[in-house]
Amino acid sequence: MTNFPAVDLHAHIDPTITPRDLLNLRAVIFAASRSLAESRVALDRQHHDLLTIWGVGVHPGAKTALDGYDPEEFERLIARTPYVGEIGLDAKVPSRLAKQHEVFAALLTQLQAKPRLTSIHSYRATNEVVEHLEHTPITGAILHWWLGDRATTRRAVELGAYFSINTATMRRSDAIDLIPTDRLLLETDHPDGNRSGARPHQPGNVRDVEAALAKQRGVTTAQIRAHAWRNLATLVNTTGTKSLLPPRVAAILGAIE
Repeated sequence: MTNFPAVDLHAHIDPTITPRDLLNLRAVIFAASRSLAESRVALDRQHHDLLTIWGVGVHPGAKTALDGYDPEEFERLIARTPYVGEIGLDAKVPSRLAKQHEVFAALLTQLQAKPRLTSIHSYRATNEVVEHLEHTPITGAILHWWLGDRATTRRAVELGAYFSINTATMRRSDAIDLIPTDRLLLETDHPDGNRSGARPHQPGNVRDVEAALAKQRGVTTAQIRAHAWRNLATLVNTTGTKSLLPPRVAAILGAIE
């Protein structure tokens, strides 16, 4: 699998980018959206992009996204993509936490019925996010930029969650060793999560994360990339979303299987 492209499970990309510029990144990228309005724009271009999977998101830190959440529209949008991102909780703005909990609970309930690869935000709210997942477990949960403590990380692992790791996670987390290799995925969280990472700072450049994880686990970077692809294949199979992937990405996963 050494010739397989890098895979980035969470990056933010301007949905007006040209298909050529996206393809020139030479990586399979899951592009997270912050609101249903942004998601609509992103999904309208989905069939043009060979290696990019555009997500449907309701970012908990954005008031306009929370206010714009509509269950029926969310249902319509996720019918067009295998990826939901990002949703979750963000304790940076305590005054909106009640609304965040309400929306997150509703989204999880919808995703129980229609599983998707789901990238979950948990800034200063890791325990609360895990409590939601314990109450409303979903298939396909991916905890992105995870900074939970060791006890909360163990709970998340027991729930079957996956974890997408970026350079900031490697630098700040003291619980990465608790994450099984078969639950690890890679991300940039461009443009925020890779500010201190290796240049070029662009979606899909996960080489420094691969190198850091390889050193920690005593394996090669090629093995880390292979694990990421196998884990992605498992997630796609368990969520039943392969038919929603771009054909070229589905073909890569088919070669793994």
